[in-house]
Amino acid sequence: MMLKFFFSCLLLSSLLHAKTPPLEDMIAQMIIIGFDGTKEGDKWVEQIAKDIKREKIGGVFITEKNVQNPAQLRKLNDYLKAQAPKALPLIVAVEHEGGNSLFEAKKGFSEVPSAHELFQNKDIAETEALYQKLSSDLAQSGVNVNFAPVLDLQPKFDVLDSSKLQRSYAAYEEIVTTYAMLFINALKAEGVMPVVKYFPTSGANLWNNFSSEEDVTKTWRFEQLKPYYDLIAFGKMDAVLISHVMHQELDPKNPTLFSKLVIQGLLRDKMHFEGVVFADNLRTNSIASSIDFKHRVIRSIDAGADILVFTNYFAESASMTFTVNKIIKEAIQSGELSSERIALSYERIVRFKQKLSKRGSHVN
Repeated sequence: MMLKFFFSCLLLSSLLHAKTPPLEDMIAQMIIIGFDGTKEGDKWVEQIAKDIKREKIGGVFITEKNVQNPAQLRKLNDYLKAQAPKALPLIVAVEHEGGNSLFEAKKGFSEVPSAHELFQNKDIAETEALYQKLSSDLAQSGVNVNFAPVLDLQPKFDVLDSSKLQRSYAAYEEIVTTYAMLFINALKAEGVMPVVKYFPTSGANLWNNFSSEEDVTKTWRFEQLKPYYDLIAFGKMDAVLISHVMHQELDPKNPTLFSKLVIQGLLRDKMHFEGVVFADNLRTNSIASSIDFKHRVIRSIDAGADILVFTNYFAESASMTFTVNKIIKEAIQSGELSSERIALSYERIVRFKQKLSKRGSHVN
């Protein structure tokens, strides 16, 4: 018995003191990249496959450039996934909320209405069935991460253009939580991990281009946090996509994308969120031009972002993988970022990918 106890302690000690991966490897897991091409053999598919095999990136983001039909997409994703190490499976991410999207019926995918249409026209059972179809489509196509659902509350006042409301369910937090839970459960049942969005709110960015100058200070309601609180309490929130808006009561100086007060102070410290924070659209023109790309990367990570999503393979003069890795390493050397900060994100990503691996193991 004593011998068994000794070996158990030895094993635990070895796990706790496991060798920290090289810095470049940890940084790589923080990068998700979009690319051109639809099949093995395509120029940029082969390039992204090399990056995955050499452990330069942690995931890919699928766009209209990659999707022809479910069978084609499955073949492409299986090829890319096979390049990744088994211990750290490749994130294959999409954005599919329902409504108009690249997953169209004419391409062979199930037709699923937008969030608001579902709430207005479908009951709980019908919504559940539609989300099951959507989730099955994604799983059968080899997708394992979906940037959905939207947790934003609609404004309580009338909006003249109803098309602006389509991506959010309703104005009341109980309804948003209920319908979001249906979506989340359906995704997880098929081995697809949801990334809820946009924390703490997206405001008019739901229908406008992402802007760090969109100010929600006067229109934001505290109730907007309730769906996030509920999902964290229910253990349903493994990942979140951060918003770009300004909220001067939460942070008078920084948009949420660059705000330690919002990501670390509110989301992690006060709301006890322990999962992965995603940040996207770092190259959008709607972020103040005074902030160059280098400092967008540094400030988002410093604020608490774990994974950065880029839809294009190239930065200004080199590949995005090379550019972002170089920016982060130089920021560590200059003291703008710490290696401990990168290691913390790496730990969260590893935990997320372990769940990804377990959930994906039952999907044919």
